[in-house]
Amino acid sequence: MVRILQILLIFISTQIIFSQDEKLELSSTVDSTTIKVGQQFNYIIKAEAEKLTDLVFPEKFNFSPFEIAEEFPLDTSFFKGKKSIVKKFKLTNFEEGFYSIKPQQISFNNKKYFTDSIIVEVRTIKVDTVSKKFFDIKNIILNKEQRVPLTTYLSSLLILVLGSLMIFFLYKKFKNHVYNKSDFKTPFENAIDELVNLEKETLESQNDFKSFYSKLTLIAKEYLENDIKISARESTSKELIDKINLLNDSKKINISIEIIESFKNILNNADLVKFAKFSPEQSVASNDNIVLKSFILDTKKSIPNNIEQENEQKKLIELRYNQMIKKRKIKYSIVSIFVLFITLLSSLTVLFGPPKFDSFLVFNNDKKILKQDWITSVYTGLNLSIDTPDALLRSPDSTINKLSFISKNKNLEINLITEQIDENSDPINELLDDFKQRNYINVITKQEDFKTIDGDQGIKIFGSFDNENINEKRDYSIILFVLNKLSIKIELIFERKNLSLETVSKRVIESIKFIK
Repeated sequence: MVRILQILLIFISTQIIFSQDEKLELSSTVDSTTIKVGQQFNYIIKAEAEKLTDLVFPEKFNFSPFEIAEEFPLDTSFFKGKKSIVKKFKLTNFEEGFYSIKPQQISFNNKKYFTDSIIVEVRTIKVDTVSKKFFDIKNIILNKEQRVPLTTYLSSLLILVLGSLMIFFLYKKFKNHVYNKSDFKTPFENAIDELVNLEKETLESQNDFKSFYSKLTLIAKEYLENDIKISARESTSKELIDKINLLNDSKKINISIEIIESFKNILNNADLVKFAKFSPEQSVASNDNIVLKSFILDTKKSIPNNIEQENEQKKLIELRYNQMIKKRKIKYSIVSIFVLFITLLSSLTVLFGPPKFDSFLVFNNDKKILKQDWITSVYTGLNLSIDTPDALLRSPDSTINKLSFISKNKNLEINLITEQIDENSDPINELLDDFKQRNYINVITKQEDFKTIDGDQGIKIFGSFDNENINEKRDYSIILFVLNKLSIKIELIFERKNLSLETVSKRVIESIKFIK
């Protein structure tokens, strides 16, 4: 037994030693060893072994002087019995020269492994000055305009279709609305129509008779209350007959004693059915229905000025009907307009993003800049004329020749900077260096030729960046002139996608000229 345990221990220790001696294949690659200033490239670390359970990457990678533009999560795969883990980065550099990517330390089975050092060349693009003939100048960062995906258009179209269907169904509901006809009939018409409907009921049990007579008396009482104007609903049969006799005696109605007696018999039959559980013959109930019609008809005829009262009632009913139709039209219109507004707003939001409602406000400071009185001033020894919302003020820093205007809400900044330059200077790279010093990141740069209204040539550099100082996105436009080794730079920086400030920037740029 002891011998078996010794063999097992030897076997286990052998397995541990084997696993500890397992080798790691570590490699690092880049997709390009030559890049332009600000251009991003891929750097990939790949670790491969049969088992990678004890593989440890550093908590923080250091690629200085390269900057990490984007870091991707670990990607694991298996091939031919081996397991590989890939770590991918996007790196960039904003300074010209040859730079080495430092070896990165990876730990595996408590041993340290290092990636190879890779040299990457960072190149710049020289910009011709305006004093010489212009040639096509490549962008430092190629910014392809993003096309709106087809799914976005389809989503926007779907929202429009759903909104249209909703408005259509609202219209159908409005047109097909069923009104309660009893609301638009005279009391007499309602009573006769209800008695006609009551004739269709089949009476077989005592409960059927009870329901029949309850409806019969209710029809009679509602008519008397609405047309004869007496309180009938809460009256007993005797009280109701007394009120009718009193009206007849006072000549407010004129009906015979026989008609009143026949109505009294109907009420007596109803009381017997409802309270004494009396079950009359079917013919008795049908006859009571006919007698009640005659009573209502005779009562209607006996009302003084019956025709005038009937016409007045019909006018009031027609007016009430027209008011109800008008209210429904208004309600439908309001709901439809609201649905249309929400539909269009949702569709446009899908296409162009959420709108900035503050730009519609009268007290918006950015809109006020456009409406206020601007001034035209001449700057520099080369007589540069420019229109601005207010005069450009000299910078308190005496080491630079800079004039500035900053809006109250700091959404707009206009700078005029003049400085001496060498023939070999590169304005674009100097601009990027300046942006970097100001903590501007993710700089997108495009450029094109610029010409003043008098034909003076310059360069327009424009794009966007993220301002880390205030954690906001900004657009910018810079007009650059190089004359007699003197750089003149008009710089406009403003809130991103602000239509009012885009208009301000365009107005400033269009006003630039040299007075000769």
